[in-house]
Amino acid sequence: MRRFFTLLPCLAILTACGVGDRASPWRSVFVDKEKVCFSVNKNDVLSRYNISSTQGGKYKEFASVQTLSLSYPASCMKLALTPGYAYGVSYTLNNINYRYVFFIDNDWNVQSSQ
Repeated sequence: MRRFFTLLPCLAILTACGVGDRASPWRSVFVDKEKVCFSVNKNDVLSRYNISSTQGGKYKEFASVQTLSLSYPASCMKLALTPGYAYGVSYTLNNINYRYVFFIDNDWNVQSSQ
């Protein structure tokens, strides 16, 4: 848990330094063991995303695409995230930049940091 609170400020800063700015609103994403979904609404259009984390003292980008146009179910990505770490997400949905930071504990419980 201490690792979460140590990495949280770093991830918040890294997420804010992406394409979005510090004024980007928070919006959660759906996370489970197999995938991350930015929206489950078929009318939403995902046009950019970045998922990153600092693990073992090194910055790691899990997924990043800057130009696309996806709606549900294509707005869900299969990713192999590692429990025990915090993750920063920035993405653009319906031309609005969003950000989100979450922690996955060792039992795969996802905790929002907002």
